[in-house]
Amino acid sequence: MIKKSDSRSLSRLIRRLMNLSTLFTILVFAVIVTILLSVVIRPLAQLGAQLVAHSTMREMTSPAFPENHGIRKLTDLSPASPGFEAWWKTVERQEVVNYRIPMIDGDKPLVYDEGREMPRALHTVDIIVELDGRELYRSAYLSQDGTAEEALAERNGLYDYFNKPYYAPILDDDGKQLGLITARIYPPLLVEIVGVTAALMLLLGLLCFLVNYWLGRWLVRPLLHSMHQLRGVFRRLADGDVDELFEKGVRMDRSYLEIEGIAEEADRIIDNTKMYMKRLQEQNEELEAQQEVLMRHATIDGLTGLINRRHFLEMIGPRLQEASVMLLLMDIDDFKRVNDTYGHVGGDVILEGIASVLKESTREQALVGRFGGEEFAIFVTGVTEAEVRQCAEKLRAVIEASAFDLPDTRSISVTASIGIAYTDTRYQTFEELYQQADVALYESKRNGKNRVTLFGDSSMRLPG
Repeated sequence: MIKKSDSRSLSRLIRRLMNLSTLFTILVFAVIVTILLSVVIRPLAQLGAQLVAHSTMREMTSPAFPENHGIRKLTDLSPASPGFEAWWKTVERQEVVNYRIPMIDGDKPLVYDEGREMPRALHTVDIIVELDGRELYRSAYLSQDGTAEEALAERNGLYDYFNKPYYAPILDDDGKQLGLITARIYPPLLVEIVGVTAALMLLLGLLCFLVNYWLGRWLVRPLLHSMHQLRGVFRRLADGDVDELFEKGVRMDRSYLEIEGIAEEADRIIDNTKMYMKRLQEQNEELEAQQEVLMRHATIDGLTGLINRRHFLEMIGPRLQEASVMLLLMDIDDFKRVNDTYGHVGGDVILEGIASVLKESTREQALVGRFGGEEFAIFVTGVTEAEVRQCAEKLRAVIEASAFDLPDTRSISVTASIGIAYTDTRYQTFEELYQQADVALYESKRNGKNRVTLFGDSSMRLPG
C-alpha cells in the first residue's frame, strides 16, 4: 500500500490564494473593458464628422442654394455676398451642437453654449470650408493662423488617433471639384480618460503579472516535484514492475493530499488494465465496422449501389492526365412522367434497373456513378472515338429494350439520352469535359431524346 505522510490540501491552499488574486483580476478586467469601450469612440467620431460634412455639402450643392444666398453660382460665395452671413451661421450651428459638462463661474452656473471657451467639453466639432481655393469658414475652436492642415495638426499620437478629420469634396454637376469640407469630431475629455485608463492598465497588469509569477512559483515547484515522483510510479507500472513497487511502497515527499490520493489508486490500475484492454479491443472492432459503413455511405449511392458524385470526382482526378478520355452523361427521358404515373416506387425501380444495366454493359476499368436524380455518368480512358460511339449506342439500345418489373407485376420501359465528351489529348479539366458532355446531352434531348450525341458532331457551343 501507499505510505502516507503529513500533507497539505492543495485545493484549500489554492482557493485561499486565488481569492486574493481575484481582486487584481477584477481590476484588470475593468481596465480592459474601458479600453474596449474607448475603441468605439473613434468610429463614432468618424461617423459624426461624416454626417456634419455631408450635411454642409448637401446644403451648398442644392440647386436652390445660389438663389437663396443672393449669388449667381456657388463659386461666387464670399464674405461680400448678401447671404454669406446666413450661410456662416448655418455652418456655425453645426459645430456648436455638443454636450458640455456643466460648469460654474463663481456662484453663477453657465447657461448652455455660453461663451466659446469651455474648459471641458465631451466633444466639439471642427469645421473648415474651402471653396474655389479660398477658405470661407474655420471653427473658432481652431487656431486662426496658418493653413487648414496646420490648424488640424494634433500635439500627440493619442489625439491624432481619435481625431482623424473627414474630407468631403464639393463637386459640380460635371464631377469637377470646386472645394473641400473638412470636419472632425473632437472628444478631448474622453481622450484624456482613455490615456489615464491605459496607464492604469499597464501598471495594474504589471502588478498582476508579478503577483501571479511569484504565486505560481510557490505553488508549482512542490507540485512538480510530487508529479515527478508520481510519474516514476506510473512508469514502473507501465513496465510491469508491480510486485517490487508495492512491496517497497511509495512515499510522496512534500506532497499534497490530492496527489497521494492519486497514488493510492495506482494499485487498482493493474487489476483493471486487462479488462479495459479487452473492452477497448471490442470497441475498436465496432468502430472499424461503423467506419466501413460510414465510408460506404459517403462514397456509394444508397439506392443504386453506384459511386456518388463526390467520390466520382475524387476518383477521376488523377486519371484526367491519361490519353483518350471519355466522359458520358446519361439522363433518363421523361423520368418525371414515370414518377407521376407509377409513384416513387416505380422511379426507384427504374433507377435500380438502369444502374444494373450500366454495371453489366461497361468494362471493368470504367467508372460508373450516379450524379443525382436521373443523371448518370461514365468515365473511361484509353478508348478510340469509334469505340466510344459504338459503346454508347449499344448502351442506349440495351436500355430501350429493357423492361423493369414493378412489385405489382407491371413492367416499365424507358429510354435514355446520352451526351459524350471525348478528347484524345491530355491536360483537360473535368469542368471542360463536363460542360462539353452536358451540351451534347442537351442536343440529344432537343433532337427528340433517346439518342447519342458526341460533342463536336454539330455546331455546338459551350455556354458563355
